[in-house]
Amino acid sequence: MKTTESKAAAAARIGAGLARRKQIELLERLKSCFARTGTWQQAGKYVSALVSELPKRNGWTIAEHAGDRSPDRTQRLLNRAAWDESAAMSEIRRFAAEGLDAAARRRRRGGLVIGAIDETGQENRARPRPG
Repeated sequence: MKTTESKAAAAARIGAGLARRKQIELLERLKSCFARTGTWQQAGKYVSALVSELPKRNGWTIAEHAGDRSPDRTQRLLNRAAWDESAAMSEIRRFAAEGLDAAARRRRRGGLVIGAIDETGQENRARPRPG
């Protein structure tokens, strides 16, 4: 049993390390979308909280995870900070597409299955594109 537990623990550490490297890579790619370094850094804290295992995500829990005294900094980021939202969305879209492409290439048989949930929480069914 110890061998299996050791392998599982090693796989979890490797997965966590890869997730952290990908998060850092994404944030570096987003740097040019922000007018100020402090705003970019706060965005990094916000993203870190969003992808964390927080049982409940709200302004206060995100602030606590980010090391802030109150949710004010995150609220400022989301409501008033100067950053290019369109450029950020485009960069995130490219980042996600590259990751999905790489995952599909690593997967040898059966293809890659992707699930999507819209803002209502309902599963979306992919429709084949004509042509």
